Amino acid sequence: MALTNRELYFETLKEIKEKSLEISKSEIFLLLEKVNNLENYSQLTLNFDKNVANLNYFFELKQKLFNGLPIQYVLNEAPFIDLNVYVDERVLIPRVETEELVLRTCDLIKKLNIKNDSILDMCTGSGCIALYLKKSFPDSNIFASDISFDALDVAKKNAENFKLDINFVQGDKLEPFIKVKKKFDVIISNPPYVENKNDIEEKVKNNEPMNAIYSEDGTAFYEEVFKHYKDVLNDNFLLAFEINYDQKEKLTSLLSKYFEDGVCFSFVKDIYDRVRFLFVSRGYEL
Repeated sequence: MALTNRELYFETLKEIKEKSLEISKSEIFLLLEKVNNLENYSQLTLNFDKNVANLNYFFELKQKLFNGLPIQYVLNEAPFIDLNVYVDERVLIPRVETEELVLRTCDLIKKLNIKNDSILDMCTGSGCIALYLKKSFPDSNIFASDISFDALDVAKKNAENFKLDINFVQGDKLEPFIKVKKKFDVIISNPPYVENKNDIEEKVKNNEPMNAIYSEDGTAFYEEVFKHYKDVLNDNFLLAFEINYDQKEKLTSLLSKYFEDGVCFSFVKDIYDRVRFLFVSRGYEL
């Protein structure tokens, strides 16, 4: 059987409607790009009336999508700023908020001339943060840590794909670095911080690793870093965190508890006007 991309597109749209599935047209386009080995939508439009290159592959991917698997896991790829990273069910799918965290951090490093010889990305997951930092600051020594061996396996795969030299470390929070007395100029992290499971979409709960999202105490990770900051940070430093929208008050109290005079901090809203980022610094005026 042979079908053109156009025929298969409309046939799939009809099936989605009949089954009342929440699948967008753009997701079908992405499947067609994948099975035809096309780079973008423009190439697909030029080939829309040609036969599908690999029909069986399309049906295989379509079934995964129809079963509720996120499109990023179906395709094993997800965009992150100007990167396209490998992802599977072992790691969290990169979000636009995390892109914003990284872009804001890079801007601060450049704008304030923050020393960046040594940078740590904690809870690296797919490695997307570490990858972009290494691209942005090629002379920096980038470390990426995670408690999950599976996540590190994905992150290492991405580093190999992009030919980027990153130091991967397995361990819980700061423990592996305190042990060897390693200190950093910049630490950045998107840790598990959501403590209200009602804030997590069902599709996320059913497919993504909850240990990368959920925490019984949403601020426990940050407190651990605050408590041991002298052990892992140089005299002048920058901390950059993604946080939950409802944690500002509690984090402000923790900052006052653990940091001495001379340390400044700033809570920043994301593009959706929610408090989403925390920057902590000494030696640089935020």
